[in-house]
Amino acid sequence: MLATIALASFISAAGRAASPPLVPENLLACRKLPSESERVRCYDSQIDRMSAVAASTAGFGQETLPPAARPKTSPQDEPALLSSITAMRPAGRATYAISLANGQVWRQEEASDISLFFRIGDGVRIEKGALGSYHMSTATTGTKNWVRVTRIQ
Repeated sequence: MLATIALASFISAAGRAASPPLVPENLLACRKLPSESERVRCYDSQIDRMSAVAASTAGFGQETLPPAARPKTSPQDEPALLSSITAMRPAGRATYAISLANGQVWRQEEASDISLFFRIGDGVRIEKGALGSYHMSTATTGTKNWVRVTRIQ
């Protein structure tokens, strides 16, 4: 019985990790416009807005990347990075590599039950911690319940 529960849990977690990323609501709204030219303008403006957000956060956490993988931009002095989870894959014993909507990938540094509450599609907040560390939390876990993460991409 215990083995069956463990297998079901593993399959469920693997299914969540393999799910395709969700389409942002702002792009789904463009899809509903009746005119093709209106849809194209809407898509273009939303992509431009999303690209600007991604560019403004490109430097956040870059000092933890290997030198060859660091963006050529200067580091941002942002107090926090806001994004959403697009994928989670195992990265070691009870830890995950967490892909975000802005293209960044962060690795959980130590096993924590808090990451069991992270779900694809959840909004995340990453804040700078003490001694160069970073803390990731979600609305579900709250900012006081975080996991220590390092940017890997």
